[in-house]
This record gives sequence, structure tokens and C-alpha cells, in this order.
Amino acid sequence: MSASDVHPHLSEDYCMYRGRRLGGAYFCSSLSVFVGGLVILLLCKFGSRAIRRLRVLPKHNRTHPQDVDPDAVLSLRNSLRMWAFSIISAQRRPGKILTLLTFCVHLCSVVTYMIMTAYPVEHCMQDYTALFMVDVVFNLFYVVNFGLRFIAAQDKLLAWVELKSLIDFFTIIPSFIGLFTKRAWLGLKFLRALNFLELPRVLQLLNIPHSNTSLKLTRLIAVLVGSLLTAAGALHLLENSGDPWSSPPNIYIRTYFETVYCLVVTMSTVGYGDVVAHTVSGRFFIIVFIITGLGLFASYVPEVFGIIMNRKRFKGSYTNTSGETHVVVCGHITLANASAFMREFLHKDRGDVYIKVLFLGNFHPNQELVDFFSLHFLQASFYEGSVLKRRDLERVMMSKASACLILCDRFTDDQNNEDVANLMRVISIKRYCPDTRVIVQIFKHSSKVYLQNVPNWDWSRGDAVICLAELKLGFMAQSCQVPGLSTLLANLFTMQSEVENEGDSWQNLYRQGLCNEMYTEYLSSAFNSMSFSQASKFCFLKLKLLLIGIEYQSGDDDLSVLVNPPSNIMIKNRTLGFFIASNAAHAKRASFYCFMCHSDIKDLTKMRPCTCTSWKDVPYRNFSSVSVGCRRPSFGVMPCSFSDRLCELLTENQLQQNVGQVEEEEVKLDSTGLFHWCTPVPLQDITLTRQAAPVVSAESSLTSLELKTVVFLADPLYFIREWPSIHYFPNVYFLPGSPLCGADLKALSVERCVMCVVLNAFSCVREHEPAMQDKETILSCVNLYSILFSQELNLKHTRSPGHRDFAPTSGPSCLPQTGATVPLLVELENTSNVQYISNMDGAEMFSRLSLTQAFAEGSVFSMDFLDSLAAATYFNARVPALICTLVTGGDTPVLEAQLAENDHLDEGNMSPQLRALRQRSKLVQLALDEKPLTHFKCNHFKDLFCQALENLEIMCFGLYRLLDPTNASLKRYVITNPPADLPLLPTDKVFCSVPFHQSYLLIRTEAASSPQL
Repeated sequence: MSASDVHPHLSEDYCMYRGRRLGGAYFCSSLSVFVGGLVILLLCKFGSRAIRRLRVLPKHNRTHPQDVDPDAVLSLRNSLRMWAFSIISAQRRPGKILTLLTFCVHLCSVVTYMIMTAYPVEHCMQDYTALFMVDVVFNLFYVVNFGLRFIAAQDKLLAWVELKSLIDFFTIIPSFIGLFTKRAWLGLKFLRALNFLELPRVLQLLNIPHSNTSLKLTRLIAVLVGSLLTAAGALHLLENSGDPWSSPPNIYIRTYFETVYCLVVTMSTVGYGDVVAHTVSGRFFIIVFIITGLGLFASYVPEVFGIIMNRKRFKGSYTNTSGETHVVVCGHITLANASAFMREFLHKDRGDVYIKVLFLGNFHPNQELVDFFSLHFLQASFYEGSVLKRRDLERVMMSKASACLILCDRFTDDQNNEDVANLMRVISIKRYCPDTRVIVQIFKHSSKVYLQNVPNWDWSRGDAVICLAELKLGFMAQSCQVPGLSTLLANLFTMQSEVENEGDSWQNLYRQGLCNEMYTEYLSSAFNSMSFSQASKFCFLKLKLLLIGIEYQSGDDDLSVLVNPPSNIMIKNRTLGFFIASNAAHAKRASFYCFMCHSDIKDLTKMRPCTCTSWKDVPYRNFSSVSVGCRRPSFGVMPCSFSDRLCELLTENQLQQNVGQVEEEEVKLDSTGLFHWCTPVPLQDITLTRQAAPVVSAESSLTSLELKTVVFLADPLYFIREWPSIHYFPNVYFLPGSPLCGADLKALSVERCVMCVVLNAFSCVREHEPAMQDKETILSCVNLYSILFSQELNLKHTRSPGHRDFAPTSGPSCLPQTGATVPLLVELENTSNVQYISNMDGAEMFSRLSLTQAFAEGSVFSMDFLDSLAAATYFNARVPALICTLVTGGDTPVLEAQLAENDHLDEGNMSPQLRALRQRSKLVQLALDEKPLTHFKCNHFKDLFCQALENLEIMCFGLYRLLDPTNASLKRYVITNPPADLPLLPTDKVFCSVPFHQSYLLIRTEAASSPQL
């Protein structure tokens, strides 16, 4: 059947001119227009440059045609370009309308082309059809659109060769030729399908994509559809036109749908073979298409399906139909911190946790995260979104969440920007749901003070901030005073899994203490009217719990977290206690103990709540027990109202003794009473040289017997920038230099220091290899280990008090001969790098840092332990308060208010109230073979615990024992919360919490026995 029978307006099947087809002529006409215009533009461009170079006359000597102003011509040209730009620019209303109209014309033009494929590729018309005239109208629109784009273009040459212009050249000109010759050629009209690439831009103009994922999906679909339709049109043209060189023409009639079907089957690698290319040119095109298109389809199609399948999964909304509790975790979410958070959150020591964790991240998760959340689908889900958008907050039901935890990126290049981002998240959450509890991680203490100004931020609701830099430096600073304390505290505030014992080695005792954590429980009424020492002793002997502190409320509004408070403070009803226990069930014993029902019980595992009223009086453990609006508590110090009544609580002898000692000491404190203070000192006055450094470290006079001299060895530029923040602290010195220089270390007499701390150098460049993250730290340690100290210098000095034990040397001095025996505390960014710090911890034995010998000794510390504090704070709202008390030495609302307002400390007036703030316990390390513990006859740890608490009010909570077998440097390891029946060794040292008056006497006694360095 001929084409003229099907379409009567066609004169014949294939319209010929002198026996030839004219498709090539149509193509050449388009190509000639494009090439001719390109040549003209190039001639104009190079000609204008040549003319400008040949101009040598001044502007007033140039001659122009009469009545022609060149400035006016230039102004007219710019005006015309700006007018055209205002029409096509999508930033203005006319441009938006024109963009939408143009895309609609694109779609209609593609549909018109698909209908026209039912006709032969080249045919003659007896009259104009409606479809042909519609196509002509579309082409007239494209001509106007091209003219506006060309006029508005700054670079005419670039506008001439862009993709849109090429499509216009090869589709518009053949249509106009056919209008005058009544000879139609379907030709390259399939190029209109490439305009589908404009789909993402049009959708953005309509504000339809609400996320980067949606925009990415539209781009992928646009590329796939546009490429497929264009390639199908090319194959349709080649098959229906035949090979140009064949005679007679080898034409194979194919519909457009058949060519689309053929390409889809080819790209899917199915290859049915029912529709194939017959012409040589068609087969060659298939070869090229497979080579270029296979990679495109193989990468794009799975990605499109993956986005579509996960779209509902990650873009949906959380529905709480069963009434379960849920928390929201946002901020910086990666596989590493998400897995660490879930391990800590769902640890078995917390008991049964029926809480749903919703992770909200403003990104599409990679396959590793998808697999992780699939593994924990019962406990955790991921939602793509941002807490800065109200719609996403509604999706995760933020207003009904029990808490929102905001994590930070510890490896960020810009810590200030990370803190600002988390502060913005806090503001957004608090504005949307003021009553939702927020726990946020930040880096710097300067960022912490801004939270005081955030609307609806209220500690009494459980809002908490975890300042990583403050806690990290606090842990390490306390370890300078009490070696090994950073390890002990890190073990208490992180959940550790049980590890199998290894024979009779020291690891068994260390790992036994490793499984102890910090818990809070309300004390039952059986403890009412007891002193703290009585309550702590009873819990230790009877309940196998170590009570180390309480939350004391002296009035209606004044609260204080106290560690080992004075014996004058009595336990009140509903007093919250801080316990060291192996799990939450053990700590629960203190909340329901009853004298009548449990006094005779022997097996504590059978201990259950009784029906007495004492159990009913104890509230359930949660953070909301404190009424909203109460003042923020003091950490480690007495509340304000209690300071005024201190004289009433202390005995007369204690008060006279303490006041006399303080007056004799003549200390200076800041206005908050928490820090030693001195008049600000210029940096040049405390800057040392290599010659002056040994003199300062050996003979500097101290303003307080509690203080030690601190010498910073660092880059001068950094220290100049930071000095205004610490210039009012006494006994601080600075030596410009580097720890990589052995001469600088020898000048500071590092072999005689109490502790050498190596802080990790912050780098703005991310390192991909784990070892390179701590390269400066590792090199500093290697340099220190290789130093040999002079024997003559060792003979001149004796050991400083508080110095770690060292192996005896050949001379009368006990000072180390090499840097390998210098007491060291190293900060590691990557925990696996401990193998480069300690010879006893090889890479093949490393599983986690807490199980290494270097960590057990207290020689290394990592911020990885601080990541677990977010989960710990959720279950125990008092964790930040207790950490602040133990690590930073205490905190008060006055201090936070002053830092928020002035960001510096002022000199304090030494009033009785300010002196009373010093009446707080301190963490120290005492030796069993030295005073005051040497007076006690103790065989087991319970004997030491009871006698020290009864006689001296000193609470013991850990041991620092020598490694076995005895090592050359007499290194020690930490035992947290030792068993009551653990035999003591004469060489043991004890971690203690000592009251102020006792700690002051100990320091005076130690200072009198040996000079302090």
C-alpha cells in the first residue's frame, strides 16, 4: 500500500527531484546558515580588535559621519540588549512567563514531531495540512526566541554555538524551505527532544523541588528521556531514509515507537531481536549508541530507581501509633558517630530501652548508612530533612519527642562555623517547640555562653550542652594533678562491654573496673538524716554500691551538685545520689532499700521493692523532677544561700582552722570564687628563653601551695592570640619553640615535670590516612623518647612532689635518664595511632582504646570518649553537672553569666562568702605508704574505704597499682571501684575525694617535706 493511499494529500510515496532525494540539501542549507553566521561573527570579532589596535588618533581628532554620535550608538546597543535580557531573564515576571511558555512549546513541538513520523521522512504536499502549519507557527516562535537570546547575549559568538541555537538552526530552516516548496522533510526535528534538559530549571522556577534529592531526580529523568527520544529520532531517520549511497534506496519503514522500543531493549541488554536496524548507517548508529549510551543508562537508571524507592522511605513522616517514646538525633550524622551513638544508647547495662531513635539529616544517605539503618530498623530510622525547616520538624514530631540531640563534626575544618550551625539548630527547635529537651554538642566554651541567650533554653527541662574542648582539656588538666584520673573518669561515663579475663594478669582487675558506670538514683527514706559519710559507707558495705555525691537542695530554689560533701550535711527526703555501679539494676537498690524488709537480706540479686511507704515516696528517676523556673544549680560548690549559713554547718574548730589557713595563705580569687587570680601580666614578662627556663621551673615562688607552675611550649603566633584569655592566671609561663626540638625540652627540664602533656595540633587539612591525623603528636613523642638527659643535671635536683615513680638510677637521684620514662599524657585524634605511642600496644592487638595498656596507665586520651556523653546525658540529666564537678572543678550560675556578658574574669573581693566557695572536696592521689593513709591498718580495700571515710572524711574510689611483672619504669594502671575484698599492696596509690580542710593540710605537709617544682 502506498503512502498516497493512506494520506491523500501526498502526491506520491517519496517525493523525488530528478530521481534524487533532497534530504541532504535541507541539511546543507541549515549547515550553511550556521557556518556563514559563524564566519561573519568571527570576522566581526577579529575585525573590531584589529580596528581598535590601528586607532592612534586622540578621541577629539577622530572624524565621524555627520550627525552620528558613537556614544549614542553604544548606548542604543546596550539599551536594546538590556531590553531583550529583561524579557528572557527568569528573574523577572515577563522572563518567567516566557520560560514557561517556551517549555510548553517544546513539549508540543515534540508531540507534533511524533505525529509527523507517521508520514514518510521526505514527501511532497498538494496542500498545507493543519499539522504542518502548527509546526510552522512553533518555528516562528523559536525564531523570535532565538532573536531575543542573541540580542541579550553579552558574547554573540557563544550564543551562536550553544546547544539551543544549534537545535534552532537544524529544525527551523528546513521547515521554512518546505513552506515555500511544499516539499516536507522530517529531518532533524527529533533534536527538539533535547529541550527536555530544561525540565529541572522550569521546576525550580515553579518552586516544585523541595530538596536536592528531588532536583537530582528531575535532572536524571530529564537526561534519560531527552537522550532516549533524541536517539530514537536519529535511528528513525536513518532507517526510513536508507543509506545515502545505495541505489535503489534500501528504505525500511519503521515507526517512531518501534525505534524507541529497539533502543530500550538494546540498553536493557535483553535484545529480543524482533526489531533491528537493517541499514548500514542505522547499524553504525546502534554501535555508537551502545558505546556511549550504555554507561549513561547503566549509571542513571539504577540511581533513578534507587531515589524513587527510597524517596518515600526517607521523605516520609513519622507516625507514633503505639505511643512509644522517640528521640530525634540531628546535626552531623555519619556512619561512625551513628553507630557509636546507637552502641551507647542501646547498651545492655541500661536495661530494656524501648525508645525509637529518629535520625534527621539534610542529605541522602549513602549505601553504608542505608545498610546500617536497615540493620537497626526496629530501633532507628533515618529521615531526610533539616531542623531549620518547620515542615521537617513536623515530619519527625519534634514537639512530642522526649529529646533532641544535636551532634557536631569533630573533624571539621572550621570549629566556629560548626558551633554557629548547632546554635542555629537549637534556636530553630526551641522556637518551634519550647518544651522539647535539647542536648547539643559544641566545640568552644565561647560558643557555650550564647546558649544562655537562646529563647526558651532552660536547664530545668533537661536542656544540656556538652562542650568538647572544655571537657577534653578538663580531663587532661585533672590528670596532671592526679595521674590516671582521665582514664578512670572516661571509664565511668562510657558504657563498656564485658571482656573475657586473661589468666592472672593485671588486665583482669582493670577490665573488672572498666565495666563500672555512673548512675543516679533517689535515695529511699531509709537514708534520711544520715550524714553523707554514713550513707556512703552503708551503700558500699550493704548494697555493694559506691555513693560519691548528692544533689543538695538548701532552699526552694538553690541546688548544688556536691561530691563527698561535709559531714554536717544530712541526707534529706528525695535526695538524688550519684553512684558507681556495674549496671542500672544494681544502682536501683538504693532507691527502694528498706530497713524493715531488706536489713537481713544476704543475696542482693533477690532484693525487690517492698510495699512500705518508703518506696512510694521515692519519685521515678527522670530529669523533670526539678520544677521549671528554678535557678540553674551550682556544680561542686555550695549554693548561694548555703554559703551564708556555712558557719552554722561547720564546727567551730573546723571553721577557725580553715579560716586561719586561708588567711595565712593570702590567696587571690576571681569574682566567682572558682579560680585563682592575679593581676593581668604582659606576655613579654612571662616569656622565657632557653637560658632562663630552668631557673623559673626550679625556683619560682607560688602564690598558693595548691598551684603548680605551668609552662607552654608552643608557636609564638598562636600564644600571642590566646594570651588575653589566660593572662590573669598565676604561674603561667611561655617558651617559644617546638616539642620537636630537643634543646627546648631540655631547657624546660622536662625530666623533672609532674606531667608532660602533648595536645593534638589542629589542622585545617583533612587527612585520609589515620596515622597522618596525629603526625605532629607522634613525632613529638618519638622526639621526647629519644632524648638523653645529663647526669649532672639529675644530681642537682630532687624529685618533685606528686611526681610519678621512676626506676632508680646509678646516682642518688631518681630522675629519669631518658625521655621514655617522662610522665606523659598524649591526646590522639585517631585511637588506632596508640601503636605509635606505646610499644606494648601493637596494631595486631588493637580492638579499642580502652583495652590498651597506654590507656589503662592514663597515658593517652581521645575525644572519642566524649561522643558517648550525649546518650549518657539523655538517660541521666545530671551527667553534665557531675562531670563539671569532677573534671572542671565546679561551676556556678554567676560564672556563666559573667562569661556570657564580659567573656573574661575579674578580681574578686575576698569576702567570707567568696572564701566559703573554697569549701569543696578535691580529687587527689594518696600513697598507702605515706601520710595520712599510712596510719591505717588495712588489708583489704573495704578496710581502707571505711577507715578513711570515718576518720578523715576521705572517700576512696579507685586504685593506681603497679603493673605486673614489675616493669623498669614502675608504670601503673587504673582500678575503678575496686572490689571490697581486694587485697591492698603497700605500693598502691589511691584515688580520693578529700574535703577542703584535709586537702589543705596534705598540701602543706607535702610542701614542708620536699620543695615543690
